[in-house]
Amino acid sequence: MIRKFIPLIFWSVAVILVAVSFGFSVIQSKNLACRDVKVAITDSSEIGFLRSNDIEQWVKSNYGGIFGKNMNNVKLRRIEEGLQKIHAIERVSVFTNVFNYGEKNGGSLVVRIKQRTPVCRVMGFGRTYYMDQNGLSINWSARYTPRVIIIGGNFSNEYAKEKLLPLISFLNEDKFWGAQIDQIYVGPNGDLTMIPRVGDQTILFGSPDDYLIKFRNLKALYSEGFKKWGWTTYKTINAKYLNQIVCTKK
Repeated sequence: MIRKFIPLIFWSVAVILVAVSFGFSVIQSKNLACRDVKVAITDSSEIGFLRSNDIEQWVKSNYGGIFGKNMNNVKLRRIEEGLQKIHAIERVSVFTNVFNYGEKNGGSLVVRIKQRTPVCRVMGFGRTYYMDQNGLSINWSARYTPRVIIIGGNFSNEYAKEKLLPLISFLNEDKFWGAQIDQIYVGPNGDLTMIPRVGDQTILFGSPDDYLIKFRNLKALYSEGFKKWGWTTYKTINAKYLNQIVCTKK
C-alpha cells in the first residue's frame, strides 16, 4: 500500500523544490544589479528585419541607466511598450533573469521578440515598405529583401486591408499562383494589372472582387489554353469579366 504512494510523494517533493528554486531565483534576480541585455529573436532564421545587436543598441540608447542598478527598479513594461513601437516587431516580452558571470551571479535584462511576417512590398509614389497579413506597415530594410509580391500604384490603407490583402493571402497560400504572380499594379479606378513571373504578357485583372472566380478561369487558360498555343502567343490577358477571358495576340 505504501509503495503506491511513493511515486506521488516523490513528484510532490520535486514540484515543491522546483517552485522554491524558481521563487528564490526571482527574488535573487530582483536583488542583483543589471549587468547586460540578452536578446532572442525567435524567427531570425526566416525573417531578417532585425538583429540582436539592433535591439541591444536600442535598449542601451533608450534605457542605458538601468545598467548597474537594482533589477527591482527596472521598468519592464515601459521597455516592452517602447519596443512594440518598432514596426518590424509583432510581439515582445521583457523579463529579468540570473546568469553566471564567472566570479558571481548577475542580473540580466532578457528581450524575446517575434518579427512581423511580410506578405507584400508596396512601391511607388515616393514610398517603399512592406505589409504584414494585418495590413500593418514594416519599414523597408536594405539588409533584408524577402521574396514577396510587389504592389504598385496609389491606394489607401483601407483599400489594401479590405481589397488587396485577401487576394494576396490567397496568392501566398496557393502553390500555383504563388509561383506565377510577381507584381500587381493598382490603377486610379482600383482595377488591378498583374505581371506574371513566366512569360511577358500582362494580365488585366480588373476589380479584386470575385478574385477566386477570376483565378479559376485563368488557371483553366494556363492549364489548357497555353498547352495548345504556347506562353508567348499573347501580350494581354483580360480577366475582368467573370464569364470569359479575352486574349490579345502580339
